[in-house]
Amino acid sequence: METKRIILIIAITYSIAECKVFTRCQLTKELLRNSFPRTFISNWVCMIEHESDRNTAALVVKSPRKKYYGLFQIGSEFCKEGRRGGKCDITCEALLDEDIKDDSLCALKVFDQEGFKYWSKWGTRCKGQTLPDVEKCPEWLNF
Repeated sequence: METKRIILIIAITYSIAECKVFTRCQLTKELLRNSFPRTFISNWVCMIEHESDRNTAALVVKSPRKKYYGLFQIGSEFCKEGRRGGKCDITCEALLDEDIKDDSLCALKVFDQEGFKYWSKWGTRCKGQTLPDVEKCPEWLNF
């Protein structure tokens, strides 16, 4: 029991040390850098703000078999814990670090399959609502 607790503490410490909480404009820049279409950037930013609070280390455990990982809150059916797998062929832990390139590829795959409806908070907090004005970000003009 004590060994499991130590491993859990080490894992949490590692993921916190490797996480990033983006500002709205930093997030906009990263999304543009990772090939998200400009047309939907405000929707992506809104969804991310409500799903993960722009935190790459966000982890929501709904049950032992249903977990949501990282910035995009990608469900455990798209990844495998401890090894590559799932619909995105990625480790779930890779969705918790500050490098969002692999997360972005997976999120775009989720979007291609299910659209924004996959993310429930997009439907309740973004769809039909005033979206973040990311065009005021200096990064918007540089891409």
